[in-house]
Amino acid sequence: MLADEFSKLGYSPLVITEQLGTALPRDEIVRSTRILRIPSSPARGLTTQLRVAAALAALLFKYRNDVAFAVVRTFTLPALVVGLMKRLRLISFATLVTAETGGSEDDVVALARRPLARLSRFLVASNDVLNGLCQANIDHMHEAGYPRAKISMIPNGIDIGPWDTTSAPASVRRFVFLGRIERGKGVVELLEAFHGLAAEHEDVHLTFAGAGPEEPNLQERAAKLGLGHRVRFAGRISYEDLGDLFAANDCLVLPSYSEGMPLSVLEAAAHHRVLVLSDVGDMRRLFGDRALFCPPKDAQALADCLERAVSNENPETLYGDVIDSVAIESVARRIITRLHESQRT
Repeated sequence: MLADEFSKLGYSPLVITEQLGTALPRDEIVRSTRILRIPSSPARGLTTQLRVAAALAALLFKYRNDVAFAVVRTFTLPALVVGLMKRLRLISFATLVTAETGGSEDDVVALARRPLARLSRFLVASNDVLNGLCQANIDHMHEAGYPRAKISMIPNGIDIGPWDTTSAPASVRRFVFLGRIERGKGVVELLEAFHGLAAEHEDVHLTFAGAGPEEPNLQERAAKLGLGHRVRFAGRISYEDLGDLFAANDCLVLPSYSEGMPLSVLEAAAHHRVLVLSDVGDMRRLFGDRALFCPPKDAQALADCLERAVSNENPETLYGDVIDSVAIESVARRIITRLHESQRT
């Protein structure tokens, strides 16, 4: 989506990424975007990382005179490579490094915990703009000692088209979790909370959409609780199928132990879904009292939120200001503006 927006603004986007699946072509054109994939491996050992870094550097040097700016995703290997090339004056175009995750264990923290953390910070800080997706990213950059003048906060963008074509549900009876099915997402507490809710309401249902290591345990636990007909495991959901998923459910539940500002929440908000969220990251800052919040790791508090959602006879989804702030069109323009500002200073 970001590449498409840059294309609309007159740029010719080039995406350089890793080729983790051999079925994917090394060189591909998708609409107006060229995608170059560097052969890699999911194991990402040191040899693989060095090979990917060398290939990335070679491509950046090859296209150095054709590039207006670069958006570098993650504070890890790509940011180090680009930062080193800027420090050596091998490339001169403006670069914005953006965090990929939020919460207490984001990629800013991950980089700080790696060997040679001071050198890594020096190289990453050689980029022109250091972007956080949420306040946790910003706080971690400050704690790590990154130059404050380079720090910005521009969120991930989404397609807000569904905001104008969908509406709030008449009531809440169908809950959905969307994300990686792992313990840190609060999925165990969610199943326990839903068990209590299901005992009081015969018409409520829960869908787990996604995949992850906790899925088999949840399936077994749901069967033992007698929830086999009330709890569904939908597997991975493609982006193109998100609309159908939200249309089939009334409320997104994301009881994570730690988050920044997850895309699943923004996508659900754009589809006018009711939100039940753990009180972590930027979620309360964005949604205030328009979402139902509970402390993380608290199944009873989560159950109370689910009950409140079901008991609300007139659910409202008044997220208009949030939707405006994360529109992909707005995000693309903010990125370009921030890069231009960095060049002037």
